[in-house]
This record gives sequence, C-alpha cells and structure tokens, in this order.
Amino acid sequence: MGKIKPETIRKRVEKSLRQQLVSKGADVDLFKNLIDDYMGLWDLKEMYFRDVQENGLRVDGKENTSPKQIPIVNRQMLAILKQMDITTDNVVREDGEEHDGL
Repeated sequence: MGKIKPETIRKRVEKSLRQQLVSKGADVDLFKNLIDDYMGLWDLKEMYFRDVQENGLRVDGKENTSPKQIPIVNRQMLAILKQMDITTDNVVREDGEEHDGL
C-alpha cells in the first residue's frame, strides 16, 4: 500500500472537521470560517515540515526557522479545535457514532 498524498489527507481532515460541525448542529458561517482558518494553518504547518525535510535545520549556514514555527502553528490549530469543542472525548466518527472516550 502506497503513501497517501498530502492533498488526500488535507481533504479528509477538512471533511472530518465539517462533519464534526454538522453532528454538533454548529455548521454556521462562524465555525465554517474557523475551519477555513484551521486548514490555512494546516497548510502552513505542512509547508514548515516540508522545509525541514528538504533543507534540514540549517539553510545556507543559518538556522532554519521552520522548526520553531511548527509548535506555534500547532497551538493555534489546537485553539481552533477547542473553540469548536472538538476533542478526542467527543468526536463523531465517519459512521456517525459518537466516540465516548472508552
């Protein structure tokens, strides 16, 4: 089985987030916009990871700043999930069943 393309993963993440909003009855413009923000941050995080993979920790003898940016972006992403009340304790799976944390 081959590696999943980043575009496919991105689509799955966005679909899953939108599904969470629908299951909570919260699929309103405010939260839809937060998903767009989340996905923008997801793209940025992926860009930073690719930069580190391609260029390493140093670029032209200078420190690569991407590794320092990753946790900052991750914190913002987690804040968006928290705002939308999406946690591992209350996530709804694709089959529509709510995960109860057990």
